[in-house]
Amino acid sequence: MDIQTLDTYCDIRKLMEACEFSESHFVSGFVELTNENIDKLITLVKSELCSAGIELYNGDGFKANKTLPAFQFEEKFASFKVKVELVTLKVHDKYFIGENWDTLLAYSNYVLNPVELVFIADKMRVHSELTPSEIFTRYQNAAKVCQLIKQIANDVTASNDYLIIFGQSLSINFAIDETALVHDIDPESLKELLSRDLHKEAKTGLVREALVTFLKNIDKTKRFTYLLTHFNAFATQLLTSYEQYVNNYSFDKVRREHQEKKTEYICKINKVFDDVATKTFAIPAGVWLAASKIEEGGLGSLIFFKNIVFVLIVFVLAVVVYLNLLGQFSSLSAIKNEYTQLFERLKKEKGIDNSEVDTYLNDLNTRDSIVWWKLAASMFIAGTMLIIVIALVCYATN
Repeated sequence: MDIQTLDTYCDIRKLMEACEFSESHFVSGFVELTNENIDKLITLVKSELCSAGIELYNGDGFKANKTLPAFQFEEKFASFKVKVELVTLKVHDKYFIGENWDTLLAYSNYVLNPVELVFIADKMRVHSELTPSEIFTRYQNAAKVCQLIKQIANDVTASNDYLIIFGQSLSINFAIDETALVHDIDPESLKELLSRDLHKEAKTGLVREALVTFLKNIDKTKRFTYLLTHFNAFATQLLTSYEQYVNNYSFDKVRREHQEKKTEYICKINKVFDDVATKTFAIPAGVWLAASKIEEGGLGSLIFFKNIVFVLIVFVLAVVVYLNLLGQFSSLSAIKNEYTQLFERLKKEKGIDNSEVDTYLNDLNTRDSIVWWKLAASMFIAGTMLIIVIALVCYATN
């Protein structure tokens, strides 16, 4: 469904008179029978927002039952009214039609993953990014807060409560009501804080601690509503805690963390070759076996075919080693991209010694080059060994 269809639904709802509501989420009422209204009703029928069956009335008198879209407007119906039936509740991943915001917000999934189009009947208004409103912006920002909590949550329970653990456990459910959207919500500062790599684990711990402290005395069903209505106070408190953490943070510790990252990536780079080093021994072993078994024999003799079998064995071993080594080149490239991006981001952080980070990058690039040449040399040796075995067979055949 697009916004034009929802606008059409809104137009018809506004035109309806003598409305009657049913418990099965339908509303019936009268609208003027015009060509424009019939076109709108046909659009709604196609979107399954309106019943296809309609009733024609002239004054208070019933005249006929008709079916859309087969019914065609004629001038003789100019003074008629048409009784139509529209759905009053429609919940979809992309859009929502309902009586009020509370109906939508009761679905915690649609708070975490906001719909794009919203029609609220008690205000007779369509909300979307194309028709922005304060409450719709707050609804979208509430979803961003949900995503941040999801990001730092320790676990999710069977009832879709997000579990935060810091000294004690705290569960948060995203079902809220309209009162949660009364105040402006600005999650961007918190989102930016958590997106940075520096102190990432410490920041996650600080957010968990702040949430537990801020919400532990609030009733479980009201926690998320309370957080949203007091979000600016929460964000200010959290940013203050982070500032204190940074002020107390030793740059020696920062340097040690960077060195640990460097050591970690050196180990990853070395492991790229170590993982296939044992397999590369299969080639010399195969060559030794073939060399010890190759015998002189004429072309077409039994010994000649035995020699060919030995060549094939060494060839298969060489292909297997080649494929393993080629895969390691891809792994090496991925690791290089990973640590390069990480350390380039670290250089942009406040208080970081760029020359020291450059030294770490140079060391890692040097180690990367060494391992790359080891892999290349292994491939060259494997090829050479295969050529040696083929030469031995040719010599033995002659």
